[in-house]
Amino acid sequence: MKQVRKKILPIYFEQVCWENKHFELQKDEDDIQVGDELVLEEWEPDKGYTGEVALRPVTYVLRNVPEYGLMDGYCIIGF
Repeated sequence: MKQVRKKILPIYFEQVCWENKHFELQKDEDDIQVGDELVLEEWEPDKGYTGEVALRPVTYVLRNVPEYGLMDGYCIIGF
């Protein structure tokens, strides 16, 4: 198990905290796997990191399905 840190915009971070959002579409650059811990760090484009963090266990990873519209080099991370 490893921790994978990702930026997340405030509008989406809020939805994760309210448990309305259970996935992230991200570049597939960290070899994230089921069982890893996703560290979502709230980030504002003009200000940078806010210091707010959400930790979520990775329960699903979808990659390599361009036939369903997922571009090469991206993955959907379920938590």
